[in-house]
Amino acid sequence: YSEVVQNQEILRQSRRPLNISTLSAPVGSSLRPPSPRLSISLSQSPTLWQDLPGVRNSRELSELNEDQRLVTSEASYCKSLDIVVGHFLKSKQLGALLTAQDKTWLFSRLVDVRAVSHSFLLKLEEQVEKDIMHFTVCDIIMHYCPRFRSVYVPYLTNQSYQDKTYQRLMAECPGFRRVVENLERNPVCQRLPLRSFLVLPFQRITRLKLLVQNIVKRTAPNTMEDAQAIKALKLLEKVCRQSFFVLSVRMKSIESLVSLSSKVDFECRTLPLISQSRRLVREGAVAEMRDFALKETERNIYMHLFNDYLLLSLQKEGGRFTVINYAPTTDIRVENCRVKLHSLQKNLFRLHLSPQRALLLCTESQSDKLRWISGLSRPHPEVDYSAAQGLCFSSLLHKRYCGAQRRCTAPLIVHVTSVFYP
Repeated sequence: YSEVVQNQEILRQSRRPLNISTLSAPVGSSLRPPSPRLSISLSQSPTLWQDLPGVRNSRELSELNEDQRLVTSEASYCKSLDIVVGHFLKSKQLGALLTAQDKTWLFSRLVDVRAVSHSFLLKLEEQVEKDIMHFTVCDIIMHYCPRFRSVYVPYLTNQSYQDKTYQRLMAECPGFRRVVENLERNPVCQRLPLRSFLVLPFQRITRLKLLVQNIVKRTAPNTMEDAQAIKALKLLEKVCRQSFFVLSVRMKSIESLVSLSSKVDFECRTLPLISQSRRLVREGAVAEMRDFALKETERNIYMHLFNDYLLLSLQKEGGRFTVINYAPTTDIRVENCRVKLHSLQKNLFRLHLSPQRALLLCTESQSDKLRWISGLSRPHPEVDYSAAQGLCFSSLLHKRYCGAQRRCTAPLIVHVTSVFYP
């Protein structure tokens, strides 16, 4: 509804005499009271939904406090989201000052939150219009909880980045401060600062849960409405728990990345470690089996496996690491190799960093090897390793065999069963 249409509807209803008999019509009757949309109350007119002529004199309507409050508060929330998106996020002056990363951290998925909230409000208003005398909202909340989770969980987990980005820009970018203060002085903001708008999604998901709790308290027990209200409350509580759990895990992950970044030196090209989407999957030491022709036939390698990259490092004193190589997890492949060397079982597996680069690695135990294989395995498109150059497993075994024959008379017994993990 445009603001003009909203005002026309209010004016039309204010001129029409109130028909009490119509308001008292039973459910299903053809005589139904007018069903003004709740968003009408949020035009520039101070009139609230419960004060509209078609509602004001109905004692029964005044008793629908919890459902009514939920719908009217959702309409107010949507209007505030429109302000922060239309007035701040889409501001050309503000956009010219922000990098793509800063804009992402500052506003996160606010556009997605607004889209879901407007869709949710539309369904609520349709519910009210079907029967203004006896409407419920919990069935719609149940339907929308998966969509709430898809937008609120990412937005809430971005909170720390949002706060730090806002504080940094206000402290280090005078142009940002000046533009934001000018935008905040616009009457559309009603003297509210940008930060008040940014925290609205945090407040809203908790507010929804509290409103549904009140609906559960006043709903008659052992009814369909009671069952729907309880289920809607449980789903909202689950969304809140997931949001705060993911936020806690994300903060711990970022703290570990910051700590690791201060301990790492790169022998190869530097990889920025701190990333909002990066998390540590597994870390630990393995042994690299090398050619006998080299001075060191084995060397210890420390691996940090993230969800997007694998780092191979040499561990130094003081808990520091020198990264000698890294590869995206989308490029790596792993093979399980069963090798018996001088009757001793070796927990070997082959790691392909690229079609041209592969390593033969050894762990202390079979279980440790299987955990690494499981962590390193990813579903990837087929890659032809038949043309791979560099380290070839069969040639390496042959060289180790020749070296072993030169050093001792015991035969080298090799049994290889290679299981490919794409």
